[in-house]
Amino acid sequence: LGCCWSPERETEERRQLASSSAKETKRTRETMDSNNNQDPNNTADLTDFVQNLLQQMQTRFQQMSDSIIGRIDEMGSRIDDLEKSIGDLIQQAGLEEVDMGSKPPTTT
Repeated sequence: LGCCWSPERETEERRQLASSSAKETKRTRETMDSNNNQDPNNTADLTDFVQNLLQQMQTRFQQMSDSIIGRIDEMGSRIDDLEKSIGDLIQQAGLEEVDMGSKPPTTT
């Protein structure tokens, strides 16, 4: 079922997130290294660095948030399916009890 949780799907999502995070961390370190070689009094560079870092953090949090919301929606759908299945089972059990109650007992 494509709509349901699977270990493979979760592993792939984590791998993609880790890969994205690793790339962003590398870019951040490169930016920090290049900024360390410059005049520390250069506030424009520092401002750009901080804005870039905050943007990367926001992107990561958004990805994580989207993933969590998707899983919550998926869980809600699964709960709805379970409730429907339980209702069907209760209905079937109720009908069978009524059918069994109307039949005369069998003797052997």
